[in-house]
Amino acid sequence: MEKKSQHQSSSLIRKTDGEDFSDLNYESGFGNSFSSEAIDGALPRGQNSPLVCPFGLYAEQISGTSFTSPRKLNQRSWLYRIKPSATHEPFKPRVPAHGKLVSEFDKSNSYTTPTQLRWKPVDIPDSPTDFIDGLYTICGAGSSFLRHGYAIHMYTANKSMDNCAFCNADGDFLVVPQKGRLWIATECGKLEVSPGEIAVLPQGFRFAVSLPDGPSRGYIAEIFGTHFQLPDLGPIGANGLAAPRDFLVPTAWFEEGSRLGYTIVQKFGGELFTARQDFSPFNVVAWHGNYVPYKYDLSKFCPFNTVLVDHGDPSINTVLTAPTDKPGVALLDFVIFPPRWLVAEHTFRPPYYHRNCMSEFMGLIRGGYEAKADGFLPGGASLHSCMTPHGPDTKTYEATIARGSKAGPYKITDTMAFMFESCLIPRICPWALESPFMDHDYYQCWIGLRSHFSYEEADNESDGELTMWDMEQRILCA
Repeated sequence: MEKKSQHQSSSLIRKTDGEDFSDLNYESGFGNSFSSEAIDGALPRGQNSPLVCPFGLYAEQISGTSFTSPRKLNQRSWLYRIKPSATHEPFKPRVPAHGKLVSEFDKSNSYTTPTQLRWKPVDIPDSPTDFIDGLYTICGAGSSFLRHGYAIHMYTANKSMDNCAFCNADGDFLVVPQKGRLWIATECGKLEVSPGEIAVLPQGFRFAVSLPDGPSRGYIAEIFGTHFQLPDLGPIGANGLAAPRDFLVPTAWFEEGSRLGYTIVQKFGGELFTARQDFSPFNVVAWHGNYVPYKYDLSKFCPFNTVLVDHGDPSINTVLTAPTDKPGVALLDFVIFPPRWLVAEHTFRPPYYHRNCMSEFMGLIRGGYEAKADGFLPGGASLHSCMTPHGPDTKTYEATIARGSKAGPYKITDTMAFMFESCLIPRICPWALESPFMDHDYYQCWIGLRSHFSYEEADNESDGELTMWDMEQRILCA
């Protein structure tokens, strides 16, 4: 499907202060082929790379997959820009080096532990810190060089990026703001992303982050060698979970004029490099294709849940997935736990106790999380690696049992937790393990769980009636 947008440049040229996000336009759809032009007629007609492009623009393709990837997976876009992105000085290692970004995880830079880990919310720094300097890796697995793996980062920032743009050559960023809106300028247009929304910034796109609300904090999942997809719905049918039409992509917008000393900061193999140029990279007047940044409002998610007994597996709440070659096994799933009704009968309604062959990193955008009565705070995080036991804390378990089977339907409100789940076992960065925000008492939340085991036979008094199972057992005993 191809969607087209047209806008006059007078309303979409960004003001000289670099932070005019007052006129935002989006197209909707996931995986569509889009067309957008800030000036009518800027897109070539009938071909991608004519001898002379309209208005003297340069044609430039950005490929998100190999040329010969199957058509259903092939991603690329054509950008028509005032100057090509190749017009810059040579890249040099950034000075000072960042030091807390990792894209190849091994014993030299990270550690393993089967212990349950939890972090309290990290303070936002007082000293001026933009998105790039406030970005740091928590954990990950694999290698961007080998095009397989992932990294989980967090960011804390208090100032907008100034006269520079960031480009991630290693993989796709899935950005989850927790505090403060992000104004993200990209080569395809502008995105405003608020807490409760997410943005995906594909590999190779240049972008700049402004902070209209000042101090900001959030989470990022980065995947190497693949792209996010919508999960298959299977027996659910044709509708539910994240609807394709609710994903929004920016429309064409551009900057023109001289920008002396403009810096491109490129993440390449986990290291940062810089190159100078004399113009803004956001000089794309028109573009078309299916490789594009996008955003999604998590409140539009249509959750599914059990309506009789037992607690459903968290996979039922998958928003996006990055698959591996093995069917049903994800390099990384993005799963949310939104407001929803709990109605299951005779059921322990919080998440069950679990040991998982997958590894689970959790974050909290707002409110509380149903499996943790306290200690897991908005802006915090937890990590339960492969086969590490986890589940509801003592307070949650005891409170749930105390309510008994007569608990009626109730709605979980004012919450938005999420999980990055991967088949790869993460290695943890030393600064994350040594962080002053590490909750060293996390294990205590389960220590208070006592034995409720009893040999005494008791009738099922949950509703005053015997269940079929009870009657069958009594018949057998007789």
